[in-house]
Amino acid sequence: MSDWRHAIGQRLEGLRLPPTREAEVVEELSQHLDDRYRELRAAGASESTARSEVIAELDGADLVRELTGVEARAVEPLSLGSPTAVAGAWV
Repeated sequence: MSDWRHAIGQRLEGLRLPPTREAEVVEELSQHLDDRYRELRAAGASESTARSEVIAELDGADLVRELTGVEARAVEPLSLGSPTAVAGAWV
């Protein structure tokens, strides 16, 4: 079995979740991926095939969005003077 935390963390980057919520999402997704990995192995998939399929499901599924309520996307930095920059603070 694998530790999925790194793969999950990469997908959560940029979502700016509160640390507690991010830890909850990582834990929940890790459990889901562990379960799915075990299912695939029990069905006869090799270790590498099961791992690849689990990662593909994480990439292709809406798991992150379902758990966070946030669409995983790249976040572009704001420039100074943009409409959302107010008195030196970002909103």
